[in-house]
Amino acid sequence: MAYIDSLFFSLSVPLKIVVIAILMALIVVFAVKKRQLTTGGVAAAVMVGSIITYIAGLSGLLIMLFFFLSAAVIGKVVPDTKGGIQKKGGRRDAMQVLANSVPCLIGLFMYRFTSYGTVGLVLFSSGIAEAVADTWSGEIGALSKNDPVSIITFTKVPKGLSGGVSLLGTLSGLLGSFLIALLAVGCFTLSPTYLPIITIAGALGSLFDSFLGATVQVHYRREDGSITEHDSSDGKKNVRARGIPFIDNDAVNLLSGLFSILIAFLLSFFL
Repeated sequence: MAYIDSLFFSLSVPLKIVVIAILMALIVVFAVKKRQLTTGGVAAAVMVGSIITYIAGLSGLLIMLFFFLSAAVIGKVVPDTKGGIQKKGGRRDAMQVLANSVPCLIGLFMYRFTSYGTVGLVLFSSGIAEAVADTWSGEIGALSKNDPVSIITFTKVPKGLSGGVSLLGTLSGLLGSFLIALLAVGCFTLSPTYLPIITIAGALGSLFDSFLGATVQVHYRREDGSITEHDSSDGKKNVRARGIPFIDNDAVNLLSGLFSILIAFLLSFFL
């Protein structure tokens, strides 16, 4: 990828914009055809994808696409077992895209505008590794024969409930994080010492997501006593059961992504 990136960066700015526009158009066609994004989600993905490609080249876009495509494939293969608990469906909206992207963009801006270029790429990769780990652990973990347990109390919780973890889900998240780390080291020609850093940062960020889901993320109780992320059901207001009202799943995704790049930043300097 280094040679392809060098060709891309050697282009004039107008030509770069044309290449990016073509690539983004292809992504939009795929997203619309596969119903992976809402209209707002498409707009946010195009904006984020354009920034990533312009700053990090085709290597950065490839890593982002791994997250996007793997989530799409897993979402189609794994049956929905969330039972209406989660507020948002399989199509990502603008807030979901941005919540997962902001930590990555912080890493890119560090790469582009500071003297810590390599660390910036590590942070960018760690942010995506966390998003992949979170998605894989949640989706693949739903295939576990055993019910997940709360990351806080270790008691059984319904599948799809934020804060629940399983061995299969945790291992799947670790694998996803490792694959992003492997891809990043290869595409960006990073030192192999960054492989465990990105892997650990992504996996820990995913676990932190579960911790926040079990503690501060808002959940509501329906009339039948079941727990949901929806504040209303069948036109009736649900009662808040736990969590902080403004801390929803998007906020948790953002915070866990920021946690992931913080871990990567600290490990990059102290290991």
